[in-house]
Formats: sequence, C-alpha cells, structure tokens
Amino acid sequence: MGLRVGVFGGSFNPIHIGHLIVAEEARCRLRLDRVIFIPAGQPPHKDAGGLAPAADRYDLVRLAIADNPAFEASDIEIRRPGRSYTVDTLAALRKSLPRGSKLFLIVGQDSVAEMKTWREPRKILSLAELVVAGREGIDPAALKALRPMMPRKAHPVVLETRIGVSATEIRERLARGETARYLVPEATLEAIGRRGLYGVSRC
Repeated sequence: MGLRVGVFGGSFNPIHIGHLIVAEEARCRLRLDRVIFIPAGQPPHKDAGGLAPAADRYDLVRLAIADNPAFEASDIEIRRPGRSYTVDTLAALRKSLPRGSKLFLIVGQDSVAEMKTWREPRKILSLAELVVAGREGIDPAALKALRPMMPRKAHPVVLETRIGVSATEIRERLARGETARYLVPEATLEAIGRRGLYGVSRC
C-alpha cells in the first residue's frame, strides 16, 4: 500500500521551531504518513561559509524531531558525494518507497523563486507535489513562473505560517552570545552549546 510522504530538505543551519511548525502543518493538512527531514550535504545554491558540518546539522535535526513519531531524519544527501541535488534525492526516495506512494516536496517561499535554476526542475515537479511555506505570504509571480514546468492539472499547496523565525537570525544571536531559547528545541540548543557551533558563547 502506498504512503504519503513529505520531503523537507534544506541546510537546517540550524533547525528551528519554524521548520517544525511547517512540517507539522504539512503533515496534518495533507494527511502525510511521515515527513522526512533531509539536511543538505553541500547545498548547490548556498555559500559553504558559516555552514556547520553536515554531520552536526544532521544530529541537530534528529534531536529536534525525536518526540514526533511521524518525523524522521535522513542522511541520504550527506552520504552522497558532491553537491546535493533535490532531483537525485526524490528519485532515490521514489525507488525506496512502496508502489503507489506519493511524495510532497516542502520548500520555503525563497526557494520558489530559485527553483527554475535547480537541476532538472521539470523532473522535480513530476516526482513530487510542491508544497510552499511562507511567513509573509507567497509571491504569486514566482508560482506563476513555475506553472509551465508543472504536470498538467498540478497545483502547488500553499501553507502560510506566521512564525517569523530564521536560521540566519538564530546564528547571529548565538554568535553575539544571546539566547535562542524557545527558538530552537531545547535538546538541539544544548547540543549546539556542547559542540561550540555558530560561535556560541552562551545559550
């Protein structure tokens, strides 16, 4: 029997409550059997500067989602050599899931505008239904630009979340020695401190 699986990729540098809220909203609204969090090994569209080691980011994700049985972490992109491409990940997941399963690709609003530049965007949109999460609404022009690449009759699912949390803000706060409590799950925040990630001096 097929499964409904959310695929939530990103640098997760670090993972925070905004990511968890988006994933849970997608799980409930789309009746997903599970949501797979996939930290990127080498993101092709991001500068590696300031990026915590992939193994650390993966461990932080595992700690953050440990209390939700519908969430799981995958190191598929970390184990794969070279840059991490979404199309390769979706193709591999498709092969590993039972026949009849359906994938839902969860992305942030910033990724929608960039998606045309990703490797094989048409294939990405044929392998998974697009789910877009935004803090301040979704740019309709960006979605419109993707429609010619989407399968016929496919419509992106839009999740509007109002939690204004960003990984950049969290890294900056930690680097200044400020608290990020309640922005990041407690177990994850403790691990950041133990490992000395993001220049943290106290948290």
